[in-house]
This record gives sequence, structure tokens and C-alpha cells, in this order.
Amino acid sequence: MARREREDWPWTIDDDLRALRDELTKAGRTVVRRRVWEPRVDLFEQEDGFTLKAEIAGVRGEDIQLSYTPDARTLTIKGVRHEETVGRRGVRCYQLEVYYGEFEREVELPDCPIDVDGIRAQYRNGFLIVFVPKIGVACPHRMDLQDA
Repeated sequence: MARREREDWPWTIDDDLRALRDELTKAGRTVVRRRVWEPRVDLFEQEDGFTLKAEIAGVRGEDIQLSYTPDARTLTIKGVRHEETVGRRGVRCYQLEVYYGEFEREVELPDCPIDVDGIRAQYRNGFLIVFVPKIGVACPHRMDLQDA
């Protein structure tokens, strides 16, 4: 690579970035397919249990798996978001920000007795909402939003 003068680099960096973008676009489909992504998750505590809300828009209900591991106190969400337009003939991609393919997210719940048989889940408006009921015992106090 030829040495550039300091005054020249702001003008040539644009060419370098454009070349890098073109190179990544060629390999883009395979890179995106192989990447495992993690959905964003909120976890709330109520008196009677915990509510987990995971953002997984575009994922079909039958492509979601939910499991609870008592020893680790973790709730695991697995699934896959299938591509719909990427890779079709005649489709030209200009921007790819939505992840496709397999995903997995493990969320640790607070140390509190859980009613495993009472766990319920529903999927609506692109969110998976999971309710994990407590078993009658109060959990150790955690800081509430009002305490912050």
C-alpha cells in the first residue's frame, strides 16, 4: 500500500470505505446467516411472579422454543427468524440491519422459588411475553425503580 500524505487521507478514506462495503455486500448473505443474534429482553418482578418480554418480531410462533433450567435459574429462548427477501433473484440489497437465522437468549432469574408448571407464554405484536409465577415465598429485596 502506498504511503499517503496527511492532507490526502480524508478524501481517499471514502474510497476505501466504499470498497470495504462492496466487499462485505458480496459476502453479506453468508455472514448474516451464520451469525447467532440475541433478542432484547426486559425482566420485571411483580408480587406473584416475573414477566419477561423479548423482542422477536418476524419470528413465527412455531419457531420459538422456551426452556427453564432450575439449577441455574435461567429461562432460555431459542428460535429462528427466516429470511423472506434476501437471496431472491432480482433483489438488490442496499442496507441489512435485521438479523436472520438462529437466535438464543438466556436470562437468569432472581433467586426465588419458581412454580415451573405455572410458566405461561404468549406471542403478540412481535413480543414473546413469559410469566414465571413465584411459589408463595417473598424474594430477597431488590432495588425498585422508585428506589433508584
